Amino acid sequence: MKRERQPTPQEFEKLLAWFDSDRDKAGQTFNLIHCRLIRIFASRGCVDAEALADEVVNRVATRIDKVIVDYNDPLRCCLGFVENVYREDLREQQMKFAAKEPPAPRPSDELEREDRCLEKCLENLVQSERDLFMHYFQGEKRARINRRRKLADGLAVTLNALRIRAHHLRKEMHQCMVTCMSGN
Repeated sequence: MKRERQPTPQEFEKLLAWFDSDRDKAGQTFNLIHCRLIRIFASRGCVDAEALADEVVNRVATRIDKVIVDYNDPLRCCLGFVENVYREDLREQQMKFAAKEPPAPRPSDELEREDRCLEKCLENLVQSERDLFMHYFQGEKRARINRRRKLADGLAVTLNALRIRAHHLRKEMHQCMVTCMSGN
């Protein structure tokens, strides 16, 4: 997650003044908001909820001049930053997890078994369904989109009707694969 810089003393003073003109009440409001942010992050399962709450406060403080204009309520303002900080932290945790544990390679005999099952399941389909299945799920990105449009035009159906057909075929193939893999 991109960490915000620490607020300057002037920015932090402006933040507290925005919370309340009385310094003691401003400190109490700050603590209440900070505790609420911690509870929100903790309830979402974040490991370091306190650091994320600090990050929210830092982001608000470093943008204090703009924030004062856009928001009347400090709590609502802080809550507005929560979702982005949470998503950034979640993305960072997922990237760390993905970097730690590379997927274990599957044994070649299992892959061969899957190939045999796939061939068997494809043979169970009628030729037209097999062709549709093979063409629909073939290709990458833009080529796949263009191929699907041509396929829909060739079958004289809408793209949505084509998607529904492909979904049913995929579901049928999945069930066949599960049955085949558990039986072999």
